[in-house]
Amino acid sequence: MQLGFKGHTFNGQPVEQFDAWVSNRDSQQRPLWPGVLTLSEHYFNELRDSAVPLDNRALHALKGSALALDVYCWLAHRLHRIEGKGVTLHWKPLREQFAQEYTGKDADKDFKKKFVPALRKVQAVYPAANVKQVTGGLLLRGSPPPIPKKLTK
Repeated sequence: MQLGFKGHTFNGQPVEQFDAWVSNRDSQQRPLWPGVLTLSEHYFNELRDSAVPLDNRALHALKGSALALDVYCWLAHRLHRIEGKGVTLHWKPLREQFAQEYTGKDADKDFKKKFVPALRKVQAVYPAANVKQVTGGLLLRGSPPPIPKKLTK
């Protein structure tokens, strides 16, 4: 098993204990022991320190659309880390990230027809998200997270 974070793959270091018990399909019996995943302190702290709180009201408002929820979480984590003029993402990589099931001649156009309305829903609940549709894709610019990060002592 490999875990990755911030473009780095952690081989062995992040997981101190991993126990997965499967149920018996024939008897419909649930597993007798709970599954356990214990992360190393270093890996847990890395995850905690880079976490971005999400607005529960936004999650509730978007609950009818898995794509809108995915886009909201993605933008919440991505936008506040962008510096400078911004990042342009084209439709094909966006489709490959969010909706690989779209295939064929017009896959990117078909995906865009679903993505843009989901993006509008996200922008309604995350108005500080500085995302603009441009020719061929989206321009992402640095934006504050949906909920300001609390300063820890």
